[in-house]
This record gives sequence, structure tokens and C-alpha cells, in this order.
Amino acid sequence: MEILGLKLKSKRNANVFVAVTNDEEYLLASDIIVKNGLSVGEIDDDLFFKSVKESENLIAYNMALKYINSNVKTEKQIKDYLYKKEFKKDTIDEVVFKLKDYGIINDKIFSDMYVRSNPNFSKNKVKQKLASFGVKGDTLDESVEGIDDDESCLNNARKFFKNKEKTKENCDKLIRRLLSMGYRWDTVKHTLNLLNLETEED
Repeated sequence: MEILGLKLKSKRNANVFVAVTNDEEYLLASDIIVKNGLSVGEIDDDLFFKSVKESENLIAYNMALKYINSNVKTEKQIKDYLYKKEFKKDTIDEVVFKLKDYGIINDKIFSDMYVRSNPNFSKNKVKQKLASFGVKGDTLDESVEGIDDDESCLNNARKFFKNKEKTKENCDKLIRRLLSMGYRWDTVKHTLNLLNLETEED
């Protein structure tokens, strides 16, 4: 194997180089270049491809960290992001394992934060949202276990009528709104009864 040239992949990122060889181009992380003593010229095949693999893992890991930096992410979100960046499955699996091992991604923590951030969502709505983020199994069930639909439904109804008259028309609008938020009809009816509102059945 012969490295014919090393060039920056982008002027905005001094940590990733492109290694030009006889057959194709490969990405190399600057840290791996230094660590393995790579330079232009002849190089052992095993060392070169080991460096390419290490570089891919490191580049993917750093990209994942940057992606996470904006806000907490789930395992599925990280995987989807790296798949879109066209990293190989084994690389993605290694990066995700490392992030989980370091406690950087944790679906339970994500779920608990999401529940706290959305106190007026119905249990069903929260469950659907978390499932779309890739949260599943016991983690999903445990995260929504403490949600009180009666309380949040009542809060939403009170908020709805804060600056509105309790007319039949507004009551019907509220019913449609609450049902679209994932509340069951018996929960909605209980809320209407607490507020002394008419239901469609009345």
C-alpha cells in the first residue's frame, strides 16, 4: 500500500484528512495519523486499514458528540443520524456502545426528561412520542407510569377556558382538542363534569 497524498477534507475541520492511494481515497483522523505515525509513502497494509477503521470510529464518535451537544438524544436518534452520514453498521454499533458505556446516552434519562418537560401531555401522547424516538419495553412503560391523565386533562381544560366563555360551542371545541391530545373519552367526560360543562351526550 502506498499513500500518495494527505489533504484536509475541509478547511473548517483540521481533524479529518483524506488519504489518496492508488485505488481510492480514505478518511483518516489526525489523531490516528499521529498515533500510528502515518505519512506519504509506502505503508504496511494491515497498519493502514487498521488506521482507517480507527479513524472511522473516532470520526463517527466525534460527530455523534457534536450532534448530542444541542440536546439529549436517544440511542435510535444517534443510530439514525450516523446511518444518514453513511457510516457502517459495525462502526455505529461501536460508537453507540461507547456512548452508552460512558453514560452519554441513556434512554431512561431521556424519557424522564421528556415527561417532565411535557407535564400537560396525556399518557398516550407521551408514549407515542417516546416510541417515535426509539424508547421501548420496560423503559417506555416505567417512564409514563407516573403520568396522571385526570390531572393533566383538567389542567388543559382550565387553560383552554382561561379567556373563553363556557359556551356549548367552546365545550365541543375543547372535547375535540382533548381527544386529539390522546385522552380517553371517560377521562375527558370526567373533566367536563368537574368543570360543570355540558357534554355532547347532554
